[in-house]
Amino acid sequence: MKIYDISVPVHQDMPVWPGDPGVRLVRTGSMADGDPYNNSRLEMGSHTGTHVDAPFHFIQNGITVDKLSLDVLIGPAAVVGVETEPAITADVLERLSIKKGISRLLFKTSNSAPGGPWSKSGFQPDFVHIAPDGARWLVERGLRLVGIDYLSVEKYGALEPDTHHTLLGAGVVVVEGLNLANVPPGEYTLVCLPLMVAEGDGAPARIVLLGD
Repeated sequence: MKIYDISVPVHQDMPVWPGDPGVRLVRTGSMADGDPYNNSRLEMGSHTGTHVDAPFHFIQNGITVDKLSLDVLIGPAAVVGVETEPAITADVLERLSIKKGISRLLFKTSNSAPGGPWSKSGFQPDFVHIAPDGARWLVERGLRLVGIDYLSVEKYGALEPDTHHTLLGAGVVVVEGLNLANVPPGEYTLVCLPLMVAEGDGAPARIVLLGD
């Protein structure tokens, strides 16, 4: 069985969404300084790196991350390649011929390619996103979980967060910050486990794909 780790490493120089807190790792115990153990304090936002958006992120009465069903977070998933598209629109989705019955869909875009946003330092505003009509298409087809390979499904600078409202308002779990650079398009088993943050709007996650 092949295991693909599609999480990005958490470190102090990693890109974060503008306005979100950066990552800060503070050593609170150091064996090099004579302490009996190494210990640290980790500070970061709930939507840092590879993370899960719960509906509560944009929907006031939406469920929180600790209430998300494992039946959604774990199960069959498809990785689809849209490396040449600047945005994932309804028209793009129609052309993909996505297999019926797929309820978890991860988009591998040019975000994951060499020279893409993950390969550059700092936040990159020009990333491939899911357009509002694409989000509506996904909801209409009964998707339960949608993931993308940069920090948001939403276009940077959008006047309204329509993509988030559409997906999260329909109870679709949104997974952001994936690294799909080494994952061929195809069908896998997804294991997505966000931190169980009580009443959280989202949480970082370690996510893997299992394949043949």
